[in-house]
Amino acid sequence: MEKERIELLKKVAIAAVILRTSQGDSIRTSEYRSKGNEWVTDHRRMLLGKRNLSSFKSKRSTSR
Repeated sequence: MEKERIELLKKVAIAAVILRTSQGDSIRTSEYRSKGNEWVTDHRRMLLGKRNLSSFKSKRSTSR
């Protein structure tokens, strides 16, 4: 019974989002989810173990 109720609530939520989107209102990402400046991007890349941004941008072509 509880599982059926959860499924129904999911369907209602999806229908509400679709209805709201079709009326012209769209779901937008918040301004805080933007990539940020290059300093922030560079440090995120380095924390993930990737090359820093200057060496990433200076690479001329993809490795094959």
